[in-house]
Amino acid sequence: MTIPALPIALSDQIADYLAHLLESPRTQHTYETGLRVFQNFLLERAMPPKSKKATAPVSVLTINAIDTNVLQDFQAWLGQNDYSKFSRKTYLAGVIAFLSYALGKDWLPEAFSLERARAKLKQVTRRGSYPIPRPDPALPRLIRYYDELEAPEGAGEQARRKRLQILRSRAFVHLLYSSAGRLAEVAALDRKDVADGRRKEAVVTGKGDKERFIFITPDARAAIAAYTSQRNDAYEPLFISHARDYGKRLSHEMLWRTISRAAKKLNMDVSPHDFRHYRARQMLEQGAPLEAIQEILGHSDIGTTRRVYAHYSKPSIRAIFERTTLSPRQAAQTAAAQTDESAA
Repeated sequence: MTIPALPIALSDQIADYLAHLLESPRTQHTYETGLRVFQNFLLERAMPPKSKKATAPVSVLTINAIDTNVLQDFQAWLGQNDYSKFSRKTYLAGVIAFLSYALGKDWLPEAFSLERARAKLKQVTRRGSYPIPRPDPALPRLIRYYDELEAPEGAGEQARRKRLQILRSRAFVHLLYSSAGRLAEVAALDRKDVADGRRKEAVVTGKGDKERFIFITPDARAAIAAYTSQRNDAYEPLFISHARDYGKRLSHEMLWRTISRAAKKLNMDVSPHDFRHYRARQMLEQGAPLEAIQEILGHSDIGTTRRVYAHYSKPSIRAIFERTTLSPRQAAQTAAAQTDESAA
């Protein structure tokens, strides 16, 4: 009996490509970062849509996830997820270089055309527009899902691990919502950064290795405290595995699955970055100025904040417009009253 070969993980092929760049360590480091972001994009892109919720989530990314639309979709995703113009250009260059390498290795699907993919990318670049982020307005339901999930009691090891996993998921979604942080920023936190739920703010390292504060609401602090108090361990990372690799920092992929698992149960289409978009929209609708949102989100350029989120302020602008617009009759009456006052 012939045992079918296991699919080669895309991450292994990317590692093979990066290894051949050893003579250019600076390029290797830059492209490694871009290709890691590219894999996050592919993972989010592979999330089953609501109409196909019965489809199992992707467990291992393979090169078959790459199609002719991948470059234009990646560029749109980078723009939607607040990456700077420089980062978008650099990461796309890294992906194109990897695809050229993969083409020479005969790794790519037969239907894939790098030339056509690059042509589609040029068309989108000329248009210069990015999709407006539209997070599900029912996103808080996902937090409530974990809040209402019953954590098993008992001293048994299985019950304890299940309890810790639920408490961890609860703390993660509350912190993601509270901070409006990027997935990578939240994933990198250690327990000391949040003082096991006692700190109202924490320092994170964002894009370009720039540090900034994120804010932690009372709900998030309580969820973190409930989780860490049950851990009874000395592991430094805030979010760790409670299964086979107990104590290991939870990967971005596993944290992403925390969101996708609940979204599937609720028949929703939500990603970790949607929390960031949702909070930006929420703050704008509550009257927060763009300058404050820029600081909270960690944008180096307020133009990014304005380009991605300013459209959310349209309801407020409409309300101002309606409040300050007079009907022709009212305008005539106002003008007449002003004339009478001048005459008097």
